[in-house]
Parts: sequence; C-alpha cells; structure tokens
Amino acid sequence: QLVEFEQYKQENENLKKYLDIKEKNPDFELEPGAVVARDPNDRFYSFTIDIGSLDGVSLRDPVICDEGLVGVVTEVGLNYSKVWTILDVGVDVGAYDVRTRDIGIVQGAIDLASQGQCKLAYLPRESGASPGDLIVTTGGGIYPKDLKIGQIVSVDVQAGGISLSAVIQPVADIRTLTDVM
Repeated sequence: QLVEFEQYKQENENLKKYLDIKEKNPDFELEPGAVVARDPNDRFYSFTIDIGSLDGVSLRDPVICDEGLVGVVTEVGLNYSKVWTILDVGVDVGAYDVRTRDIGIVQGAIDLASQGQCKLAYLPRESGASPGDLIVTTGGGIYPKDLKIGQIVSVDVQAGGISLSAVIQPVADIRTLTDVM
C-alpha cells in the first residue's frame, strides 16, 4: 500500500505540471509514460517509453515533459513506443524566438548532441536573436504552438552566409529524463 501511495503521489505531482498545457490546448489527449530503456550506443539519447497503441499513442505524436518539448514518437508497439529526441538529426521542429519573433527550424547536430544541445537553423540574416532568448514551437504541424524548446547559447552565421544558426540548450535535460507525456 505504501508503494502504491508513493506511485499515486508522484503521478499526481507530475500531472499538475501539465495542467497549464492542457488548459491552453483542451483538445490534447495527454498520456503519461515512463522511460524504460535507452540505447547506450545512440548519440542522440533516443529512448523507449512504457505506453503504446493500446494507450492511444500514434506515430509522430509529440513527446513532452513538464519543462517542454522532448521529441517525437517514431515507432509504436502495443505497449511501448520509441522516441527520437530533438537532439536527433532526423527531427525538425518549426520554432521561433519569443523576443524577436524570428522563425527557424530546430534540428539535431552530431557535434552538439554529446553536450545535450541542438541548433536553430535558417534564422534570417538580419535577426536580432541573441544568447538567453527563449525558443518555442511555431505550431501548425505535429507540434503544438508555444511549447518551450530551449534557450539560445550562441548565434553564428551559417555556411554560405545567407542565414544565421543558433546553438540551443533545451529546457529539459533529455539525457536524464525519466517521465514524459
């Protein structure tokens, strides 16, 4: 009974953190899941969660934690799902800088993943984006609008000089996550 009590207590505390997201998006169906496996050879920190199609999870569902966006479901079984994180080069997320309103695409980068970071590519050359700016999802695709992604660490000119690229420190520590939604 004590174990059950602690589990219910923890689940209740976790659900409170998601209440704001649910209130802003009443059509969302949120399903709590736990990280049950990680591939130690995956440099992008992908993981497996303990919920699947029997729980209503579908391919390409966004995966979040109480801090913000974590990744996307890339494989669904009956009682498990595999998740690629926003650190993965195969994941692209439309995003914008909250302060400047400049739009770009959050992408994984091999050289940044080991530090738990990703990049915001294709920022306009004249963007005023700077370190400390908050980056959130644009919405309109598979990702809901205004989910926190991270903060800008640095801004550089992309190869070719046509646009800017920013290094992003995700709000969630993707490498150590245990609970997602």
